[in-house]
Amino acid sequence: MTPLAPAAPAAPAPETDPADRTGRFLRRAAGVALIAAPVLLLAGMLTCPPQDSGSAADYITSLARDSFLTELSAILLHYGLIAGGLGVLAVPGLVRGRRGRGLVLFGAPAAALGMLNVSGAVRDDWWRMVLGQRLPLDSATRISDAVDAAAFMPLWSGTELLAFLGLLALSAGLARAGVVGWWLTAVYAGAFAAMSFIPIHLTYAVGLAFTLLFLPLGVAGVRVLQRDRAAA
Repeated sequence: MTPLAPAAPAAPAPETDPADRTGRFLRRAAGVALIAAPVLLLAGMLTCPPQDSGSAADYITSLARDSFLTELSAILLHYGLIAGGLGVLAVPGLVRGRRGRGLVLFGAPAAALGMLNVSGAVRDDWWRMVLGQRLPLDSATRISDAVDAAAFMPLWSGTELLAFLGLLALSAGLARAGVVGWWLTAVYAGAFAAMSFIPIHLTYAVGLAFTLLFLPLGVAGVRVLQRDRAAA
């Protein structure tokens, strides 16, 4: 009998490139952040102290009425916007071809700039809350109006519109690229229109419509994680 030849040693498994591991970690982190953003924003909107109208006086009154709700809502909104502003920079990676790429390349940085700027503006809730608690309402309102009228304030607060335009561009760009369906753009447009008609005292309805404006982030986050799993 011919003796059996010794089995060849198994080839060592190829080592994963550290750059690949880093890229996968960042994609997963971005996907989780994108999904977390609308969840945190919904929680922040549903805990907003209700206000009777959109006037500065009613806004200050609502913030001053319940410190816990004001602070809880503000911190949830702050971190929801931070998560969305950071995660959205990974969305252009979902587009493989030329279709929709221009819209997504505009939408991602525009949405990021707007959300990150507005996340800082949420601090207004704290100082307006304290004004309403420690000063007569007319004095608190005058100070609030004076701050909003500062010369360079529009360069900060005005970027909120840029965020919404960016999210609209993302929805349309991802749909054109075939990453998502056009239903997402329709939902976004409907939510944007609803924000113009829902009375502000209907807190939960306003909160739901506002959150739907950030639904593209959550859907993109799911797609990012699905792509990452498929590539593993």
